[in-house]
Amino acid sequence: MSSIRIAAVGDITLSQKVGKELFRGVWDAADIRIGNLESPIMHTPGAPADKQFRLQQPIEAGEWLKELNPTAVSIANNHTMDWGPEGLFQTQEELDRIGVSYAGGGRNLEEAIKPVYFHAGDHRIAFLSWATTLSPGFQAMHNRPGIAGVRVTSFYELGPSLDLEQPGTAPYIKSVPFEEDLVLLEKVIEQANREADFVILALHWGVPPQWCVPYQGVIAEYQPIIAQRAANAGVDIILGHHAHAPYGMEAFKGKDEKELPVLYSLGNYISHYEYSGVGLDMSSCTIKFPPKLPENRQSCIADIKLTTSNKRLSVERVTIHPAVISEIGEAIETSNQECLDIANRLNEFNNQRGTVTVIEDNKVVWNSNN
Repeated sequence: MSSIRIAAVGDITLSQKVGKELFRGVWDAADIRIGNLESPIMHTPGAPADKQFRLQQPIEAGEWLKELNPTAVSIANNHTMDWGPEGLFQTQEELDRIGVSYAGGGRNLEEAIKPVYFHAGDHRIAFLSWATTLSPGFQAMHNRPGIAGVRVTSFYELGPSLDLEQPGTAPYIKSVPFEEDLVLLEKVIEQANREADFVILALHWGVPPQWCVPYQGVIAEYQPIIAQRAANAGVDIILGHHAHAPYGMEAFKGKDEKELPVLYSLGNYISHYEYSGVGLDMSSCTIKFPPKLPENRQSCIADIKLTTSNKRLSVERVTIHPAVISEIGEAIETSNQECLDIANRLNEFNNQRGTVTVIEDNKVVWNSNN
């Protein structure tokens, strides 16, 4: 196998069988297919988590997911534990039954942080799933079920003169990851790097655009910190989700000074609950949600080409294929003009982050310098 293709998408939550219009040509043609399973698959709900809203997928979603044929899914996110450990365990049982690999959750910390390994040709690939979106009780511990997580502390700054001159101004949000969680993530990556030819880290992190402070931008302070530490430890690519909108990418220097891509957010791929309300429990919700932005309706598939370098695999090229979300919550193909509009937005984001990408045939393309 001269090259390996990975197709990566963002959040997947199913409340019905996938429609025929789903944008999946790039997905189906790939050697490896990866997405984020955004909520538990259950036949019997457990105890509801104490949070604003909760998600769930019916047990039939296992068969619907099987038809998509993912190689692996991440389950470290802010909804996997919405219905307690029972929801997590039922999800794992269903994924095992349908033959889909997963990482990011378990009956204790050791299980939750354990990578899953699979092969592409003669190469062994490691897949890790972690999250910074940690509701109380969601993070796995040595004696507690949950997900693999990096806790983050936030601070709020507002100059006193600005507060007086312009009362009501949003503060600047500073955020710092917990060092002990970062050290554990580094150890897991280092071990995976020794045992595999390529290391993928799925990260549930960041902030949706409608929740961001406009003058601060859409990338939280803690995200580049985690990205660089993961790169130094030996990760080869980071696939981000949670923001429910595509954000673009940034290249970081990793081991041996190689550039590796960090895709901050791939947006939604299938999000039925947002359009049908099925599987969405807002009985505890007391907050007013900000209105959605145009980019919330945007989506993409990342086509990632790997080639062999010094007996290991490395990313040679990333091609972002724009898409839009349909009326039933699925990524579908759209007009050339809308693809170009999305590509221009992502390309501008990348260039602002100091990462050179170009637009080819209404797609965003990054090529490795190494």
